[in-house]
Amino acid sequence: MLKQCFKSMISCVSLMLALMSCTNCYKMDGVVETLGYEGRELSLVEFLPQQITKFDSCRVVEGHFKMKGHIDSTRLVFLCKDGRPIIPLYMEKGHIRISLQPTEMTASGTRQNDLFYSFLKEKIAIDNHYEDLFQQSMRLSRRRIDPRKTELLQDSLRIIVDECENMICAFMAQNYSEPAAVGVFMMLSSSPSTSDDISPLLRRILDAAPDDFLSQSYVKGFVRRVGYERN
Repeated sequence: MLKQCFKSMISCVSLMLALMSCTNCYKMDGVVETLGYEGRELSLVEFLPQQITKFDSCRVVEGHFKMKGHIDSTRLVFLCKDGRPIIPLYMEKGHIRISLQPTEMTASGTRQNDLFYSFLKEKIAIDNHYEDLFQQSMRLSRRRIDPRKTELLQDSLRIIVDECENMICAFMAQNYSEPAAVGVFMMLSSSPSTSDDISPLLRRILDAAPDDFLSQSYVKGFVRRVGYERN
């Protein structure tokens, strides 16, 4: 009887340890539908100002790849091919699904990846609309015909810029506490034009941000570099 009880206790403890070990596990399944990937190495790499860390790697076999392991915290990394970044994604617990297609590359299935890529999808749609109207405006301007239509297109472009900025600020307001918000801020602040200055959009984001967001290491570094002070 005592022996049976002891065995049950061991089984119970083993099950608890197994469950605990899976609480911070990530599993990644990827599908590749574009050329140039078969047999190539893909890796998960974190790029920090003073450190580059490679977490995991695998090879593409018959258009698929898989990775899995433990993660101590949610991290923004890049999926790299032969060491070169392809797409950003969040390493976090859960089942991450990656799709690499000729027209779209996405990561989904976990909270931060779903947030980040839903934002990117919406922003890309707005950017594409802007680009279409901009090209129309340039063609009309070069031909110097129908100035009224050119003026209307310019008004539409300004409206799209406002729409994009309002969408970005709304996303940030809803998700300041999420790691995905820091990733979006990194993307918005990484262009050369914002390397030593702060745009009205970034100032608007920072003015509305809670202290916890401002204390994030990347955000804190940016604030220090551009000399931002909250009004």
